[in-house]
Amino acid sequence: MKTADEILEINSKEKNLTSINLLSKEFAPNESSVAEINISKLNNTFGTLIIQNSNGQSAEFSWQKNVLSSNTETGYFKEIRNDLGIVVHYNENSITVINGGVKQFLVVNLEM
Repeated sequence: MKTADEILEINSKEKNLTSINLLSKEFAPNESSVAEINISKLNNTFGTLIIQNSNGQSAEFSWQKNVLSSNTETGYFKEIRNDLGIVVHYNENSITVINGGVKQFLVVNLEM
């Protein structure tokens, strides 16, 4: 039986996903950090935020697109799985990652 990480790796190879490292940082408890995302280059085709710590725990947030009446596309990152106790907020051309109550090194990747 394959692990979730092995399945994700196989799916990534099959779909030719591109992974962009947005942030790699040691977080203090309840610390937040902002990473910029240039939406015009991505054409609002976000995929999934994959966040991992050095202990192998991870979190996934999937991009959910909203279409407003003015035909302006916006969206947010919907939590899929979160073993890290973190929160992610999307604000126009950036995301804010808010750490939970423990010190941990986090790597934030955007997979498209």
